[in-house]
Amino acid sequence: MKFKNNGPDVQVRIKEKSLFGGDGCRWECVRHNEVIELDEEIGLAYGFEKVTSGQIGKTKVETKQFESDFFNELKSINGIGKKTAKDIIEYSPTKEILIEKIKTRDGLPFRDDVEKILREKYGE
Repeated sequence: MKFKNNGPDVQVRIKEKSLFGGDGCRWECVRHNEVIELDEEIGLAYGFEKVTSGQIGKTKVETKQFESDFFNELKSINGIGKKTAKDIIEYSPTKEILIEKIKTRDGLPFRDDVEKILREKYGE
């Protein structure tokens, strides 16, 4: 699982299987804003943030894996379900970014009915 270090640089202890039958470990420095592949319990123990990468159209995005207030707000809108809310969060992780994208008057990469709902709620 991928994790992102949002704090200061930190040394992380990573377990390794030895070729000779024993278990060993190594230390790796994880810098601020660096993404690293770790076991879930290790990443959470160090306070790192779970991330995943996805793709919307030709744009590759990295998203946080938690339910934010914005995500919950989107889910509460009539006509937007959990899956659509996740798609919106991947396209625009914060409400402010979504509002800016709506103001540019470019088409949003969602169904017409969802785009209309978003424009009524956050835009024009």
